[in-house]
Amino acid sequence: MSRAVRLLESWSRRLVLALLAGLAPLAAQAQVPTQRIAAVVNDDVITSGDLIDRINLGIATSGLPNDDATRQRLAPQVLRSFIDEKLQLQEAKRLGIDVTDADLNQALQTIAQRNKTTAAELLRFLSDRGLNPRALQDQLRAQIAWIKIVTRELRPKVVVTQEQIELALTRSSGDQDREVQLSEILLPVYDRNQEDTVLADAQGLVASLRGGAGFADLARQVSAAASAENGGDLGWVPLGAVVPDIRDRIAALAVGQVSDPILSQAGVHIFLVRAQRARSQGAPDRDAVRQQLEQQQLERQASRYLRDLRREAFVDVRI
Repeated sequence: MSRAVRLLESWSRRLVLALLAGLAPLAAQAQVPTQRIAAVVNDDVITSGDLIDRINLGIATSGLPNDDATRQRLAPQVLRSFIDEKLQLQEAKRLGIDVTDADLNQALQTIAQRNKTTAAELLRFLSDRGLNPRALQDQLRAQIAWIKIVTRELRPKVVVTQEQIELALTRSSGDQDREVQLSEILLPVYDRNQEDTVLADAQGLVASLRGGAGFADLARQVSAAASAENGGDLGWVPLGAVVPDIRDRIAALAVGQVSDPILSQAGVHIFLVRAQRARSQGAPDRDAVRQQLEQQQLERQASRYLRDLRREAFVDVRI
C-alpha cells in the first residue's frame, strides 16, 4: 500500500488549515508561491500551486461556492485525481503513447464548442478570472492519454457472451423495462479502511450538487470513471443491463434527482438521472444491451489497471 493511501485521511483534514484556509478570491490565490511540494508520484511532483490551481478550476467551472468547507470537501478528491493523472501519463510514456498538440487542441475545441466559444477565448476567459489555463490543459492531456491506453490495451480484451446478453435481457422486466439517461461520478476507494472518509466526501459533493453545482463540470474534475471526459455522461442505459445492487437505487430516482452515495467494489458512485423512457415493446434492443455490458466490462478492467498502477507506484504526500 502506498504512503498516499495511508495519509489521505489525515491529509484531507490538514490541507485547508495548512494551505487553503483563508485564501481569498481566485485571482489572489493564483499568486500563492508554487515551489512547495505537495506530493511525489514516482519521478514526478505535484506542487502546492498545482493543487490550488486545480481546486480553483473545479470550483469555478462547477459553480461551487468558494469557501473553506467546499475546498475541504474537494481537496482529497482533487489530490486523488491528480495522483492518478500522473500515473496515467507515466504509463502512456512507458507504452510509447503520445498526446500530441493536435489531440490537446481538439479536446479544447470540443469544450469550447459546448460553451459556444473558441479554444483561444476559453483559455483567455480562464486567465481573465485568475485561473491558470495550464490546469485545464494538463488535465485534458492526462485524460487523452488514458483514453488511448484503454483503447489500445484493454478494449481488444473485452468479450461479451450471448449468455451474458440473455441474462441482462431476462432481468429487464416489469419496472426495470425502461431506460434512463444517466450521468455518474465515481470516487475511488484506495483501501477499504478509507470507505467512511470517501463516503463522507461524497455526501458533501451530493449536497453541493443538490444545491445547484454543475454535475458535468464536477465529474470532469473529480470522477475516476472513464466517463469523466464527457462530464460523466453514460447516455441511455437499459436498467436491465445495470448490476442489481446499483440498478434498484437508480430505478428509484426521479428525473433530475441526484442519488445518495452508493458504495460498490469500484468505489463510491453518485448518479444523476437526466431523463427516462419506456423501452420499445418490439424486439429487445440486444445491441444496446451488448454495448452497455461492454462498457461496464471495460470500466472494470480500466479500474483494475489503474489500481495496479497505484499499488506499484511510489507516492509520497508531503502536505
